[in-house]
Amino acid sequence: MEQRFSLEKENIVLDNQTGLMWQREASSARTVWKDGFDYIAKLNSENFAGYSDWRYPTEDELASLILTEEDRKSGLYIDPKFGNQRNCWSSSRREGHRHEACYADFYYGDMYLVEENYANLFVRAVRTRNAA
Repeated sequence: MEQRFSLEKENIVLDNQTGLMWQREASSARTVWKDGFDYIAKLNSENFAGYSDWRYPTEDELASLILTEEDRKSGLYIDPKFGNQRNCWSSSRREGHRHEACYADFYYGDMYLVEENYANLFVRAVRTRNAA
């Protein structure tokens, strides 16, 4: 049986279930939500890992990385092939919640909503595997 996640190059994790390619390590610095878009643009301008179509993950895409059981070594609810960043922003805002964005908390294993200018979290880029 094929593993769900596999490494490509040293800085990419392939999700064999969803067909998404993920940045293995999220951003090295924490940022407010809106500045995450600049981080994604920078990855694209640098042709990160040979691709220039990286994007902010949606809430559902990021939630798909949350495991049902925590990894015993890292204490996080994310596959150990990924970095150890505890919180990552999604591109999603919730309707009716002005200025609040969704993020994954891999320590608690769930998605949450927070004021987008209040929290400084990491950004993990994603792209569709078969995109041109």
